[in-house]
Amino acid sequence: MVRHRGMHARGYGQTDVGRRREQNEDAFLIDDALGLYVVCDGMGGHLAGEVASATSVEAVGQAVRLHEDLIAAFKRGESDADAIMNLMRDAVGAACENVFALATESLDHAGMGCTLTMLLVLGDKAVLAHVGDSRLYLWRNGKTSQLTSDHTMASELFRAGLIGFEEVATHPYAHVLTRAVGTQPSVNADVLFFDVVPGDRILLCSDGLADHLEGESLLDDVLEADRLASIPEDLVSFANTSGGHDNVTVLVVEIGSDESNFQIADELSSEVLGKFAALESSFLFDGLSVAVLTRILHCCELEDHIDGATIIREGAPCSQLILLIDGKLSIRAGSATRELFPGGHGGSTTLLAPRAARSTVVAVDFARVLVLRKEPFWDLVKERPQLGVSLLDRLGARLAADLAPDGHRDPI
Repeated sequence: MVRHRGMHARGYGQTDVGRRREQNEDAFLIDDALGLYVVCDGMGGHLAGEVASATSVEAVGQAVRLHEDLIAAFKRGESDADAIMNLMRDAVGAACENVFALATESLDHAGMGCTLTMLLVLGDKAVLAHVGDSRLYLWRNGKTSQLTSDHTMASELFRAGLIGFEEVATHPYAHVLTRAVGTQPSVNADVLFFDVVPGDRILLCSDGLADHLEGESLLDDVLEADRLASIPEDLVSFANTSGGHDNVTVLVVEIGSDESNFQIADELSSEVLGKFAALESSFLFDGLSVAVLTRILHCCELEDHIDGATIIREGAPCSQLILLIDGKLSIRAGSATRELFPGGHGGSTTLLAPRAARSTVVAVDFARVLVLRKEPFWDLVKERPQLGVSLLDRLGARLAADLAPDGHRDPI
């Protein structure tokens, strides 16, 4: 396993009651030493929402701190992403159980619950867990992308293709949650594992801010501010100036480079950006959002091959897409040979229709490739049906062209 190092995180946050509410039912947590950041937005009767959000923040903090040894092991390369993702699910589960237990013990707290959006930074990696309609945004190289999906009825209708994107914000069910922490004994959290690079800024916020954002572009300039600590205050002020109809909480987290590891951090940055570029160069993923590409990257494997290493052998079963990030590949079919350079790819049609490889693929000097295999690809398709329909449509069109006598032919 690879050691995860070279970076650290620091965060700043602010919460405000807003202009129309009498009490603040939001809560947040910043723990730079642990790399843990949490935003919760409570709901319920008198003071119940406040109890739900405060209880969730406390439960999540305790659950993660109990496993600091696992986090340390991951940073040393002695544990894997699945263990960290399970830790995040367990932390959300602990919060849900605690809130639900309190809600059943007192009529004053009956029906209470909250949203929960949390981030754990682990060197050059990060993982988010999310329930509800608070949000997490990633700002990188001047562009902001939302990495979470709102768990509201209107958003679910959009993802099912029943309403258009422009209808979501004004839909009668725009704020009706389909998932919340504590309203049931358990809840299914979205969990996403992703790369971070020096200079990344990550925004966590309650819907008191999100409701006033018309797309991510408004955040591009705000999140570029020289003084990180001023960003939460500026965004809270923006929300209140825009109406302040709800409590508003804003956390901003910056990924920095450790002084002793500048070279490692630069290499990691190049690697991450290279993986995104490789995906975007493929017809299959061209034009997809950063959030979607991030999910796809988690399904891929990064492989380094030395000079002369055979990656795929002609005639062997093939059910994988390979994308070249760095180096060069030689593709040999019978007596014919062609070369593949960074940004090149092959094998995409085998994700839909596995077959024997038509070519032998060999590394030249050195090659770094991104590999997406059939099983994780189909897991992603099943998990996110709307994305799956789009990807299968693209694959189907390419397969049809591949089968045509005078059409495109997959080189692998």
